[in-house]
Amino acid sequence: MKSDANVQRILEDATHGRPITKAEAVQLLHLPENSLEASLLRSTANVVSRHRFANSGLLLGQIGVNMAPCEGDCAFCFFAKSHTSIQSALLPVEEIIARCERFARGGAQGVFLMTMHHFGFEWFRDLCAELRRLIPAQLEILANVGDITTAQLRELRTAGVTGAYHVCRLREGIDSCMTPADRKKTIERILEAGLAWYNMCEPLGPEHTPEELAEQIWLGVDLPCTQHGVMQRFPVPGSPLYHYGQVSLPRLGQVAAVVALATIGQENVKSIAVNVSNLVGLFSGANAFFPEAGEPDEQVIQAERAAQAKAGFTTALWRQSNEITTADCRAMMTAAGFSHLIGTDGKPKMTLQA
Repeated sequence: MKSDANVQRILEDATHGRPITKAEAVQLLHLPENSLEASLLRSTANVVSRHRFANSGLLLGQIGVNMAPCEGDCAFCFFAKSHTSIQSALLPVEEIIARCERFARGGAQGVFLMTMHHFGFEWFRDLCAELRRLIPAQLEILANVGDITTAQLRELRTAGVTGAYHVCRLREGIDSCMTPADRKKTIERILEAGLAWYNMCEPLGPEHTPEELAEQIWLGVDLPCTQHGVMQRFPVPGSPLYHYGQVSLPRLGQVAAVVALATIGQENVKSIAVNVSNLVGLFSGANAFFPEAGEPDEQVIQAERAAQAKAGFTTALWRQSNEITTADCRAMMTAAGFSHLIGTDGKPKMTLQA
């Protein structure tokens, strides 16, 4: 079996430090996910990223601090008001603090605080300020909220937030009630406010074309993101997109590989993330995971599971599975041969034990 010569040339150039072009990305995304060429793509991105990130990985936790039927009403979202059964709830501050402490113990370098698209800004700002005083100093506070103003983002920075996750998502304005212009404007505001911008290609589904994917990926190539990556869409029962199903892990890895090769040489990009955390992604150019829980504490975990339907959330809620812990993530990174955990600045923080 012989691979395509043009694909070989693109990948060979990437190993010598040339980032792929958008046209080349489209070509690579057209490859059948289980083809020889797609396997070579994932392997090449793995080699490039191992060298680029010194064979080290990054863990960033995530906590849903409030939940409600969301006015954003995205066709792919578990919380969309049109098809959710969730009731409004806030996670108690003491529980958020306890989760942050377990994330820190497990090697996470930051924690994303997630809200619905519409949320109480003053409440969230004050929560961030309180957490900054009370949680471990090395754990960065990162925001994952709806579209807000530059002034509000600066208030969050003053409260101790160092970065924000925000994406102009695939088929924005078609599968969501937001507009691409509004989402992009918020990204520009994040950068203007002096916060690190965390970005991904998401929510990836089987129906998205290579051209759509490349266009969405390139927003994070053209603007200075701190983290790029890819996240698969979980099919939410009852949602308009449920019938499309879910992409395979090889396809998820293929997109991660394209992101990795598209951002070669961009010093602002400190990590390539894949979500949900999986080994295939680690062998496809990704080096960052989003654990949903910190270090396991069996008594606390059992109590959290009992309360999960009442307050707080992670992506495990709509996957209907156990939360992925920092211990799970370290085990996958160790199994994949990673040697260290790094900080958001890319510097080594912890040795991974084999």
